Formats: sequence, structure tokens, C-alpha cells
Amino acid sequence: MPHFRSVLTAFALGLSLHAMPASAGPQAEALGQCFVNSTTAAEKETLSRWLFVVLAQQPEVRDLASIPEATKVETDRAMAKLVERMVTAACRAPAQQTLMQEGQAGLTQSLEIFGQAAARKIFAEPSVVSAANGFTRYIDMARIVQSFLMLQFGR
Repeated sequence: MPHFRSVLTAFALGLSLHAMPASAGPQAEALGQCFVNSTTAAEKETLSRWLFVVLAQQPEVRDLASIPEATKVETDRAMAKLVERMVTAACRAPAQQTLMQEGQAGLTQSLEIFGQAAARKIFAEPSVVSAANGFTRYIDMARIVQSFLMLQFGR
């Protein structure tokens, strides 16, 4: 299982990317879409919760969220159960094809596609969009406009 753990680690790292993997092969693309299409609403919530727990461990933001160890363990177990169901049941045939034709890289890319779809869903939530735009109320637009005017007139 250490090999599979490295795939999941790559999956976690890939979640921060917004673009689709540049070299995802056709099998990885199909498997990623199977993951996306086969996930229940409850499993999508599990994935969102897992993403939050993982991102909250980053040193720069760790002080913003206090997550009890029991919650981390519970979230990791729920995520493991979700990935196991996807690979061994819901998307078994595409997972086998991906591993046979594209190897571990294909599986990693399919998990990245799955995570990126979840991230897009999170950032489509109106309350998240509102929070993401919250900083704009503090932007000094006059300063920005002045900066562009200075560029335009060579000052």
C-alpha cells in the first residue's frame, strides 16, 4: 500500500491546481470523469470536508482553523472509504484500464481531475464566492487607476 499512498499524496498536492493535468491520457480522463459522475452528494461532502482538513494543515493558515485530531482521523477514514469504493466498485473497470494503460501516473491524474472538480464546486458556492471577493471592498481603486494612468502617460 505505500505505492497507493504516494498516489493519494500526489492527489492532495494536485488539488491546489486549477487547470486540468496537461498530460492526462484518455484513460485517466475517463476515470476522472467516472469519479466525478459516480460520487453521491454525501461523498461530495466528504471530499469537501477532507479538502478543508488537508488545506488547514498548511503552516501559513494552521492558526485559522482548529481541527480536533479525532475529526482529522474520521475525515481521513471517510475519504479512504470513498476512494476505495470508487476504485473497487463504481469505477472498477476504468480504474483497471487506467492502471494497465497509463500506470500510476494515470491514476494520479484521474484523482487530480476528481479533486479539481470538487474545488470548482466549492468555488461555485455563492457564500464561498462572496467570501473570496470580500477583500475587494478594501482595494483603493483610485490608486490602481492612477497607476495605470501613470503607465499610459509615461510617468
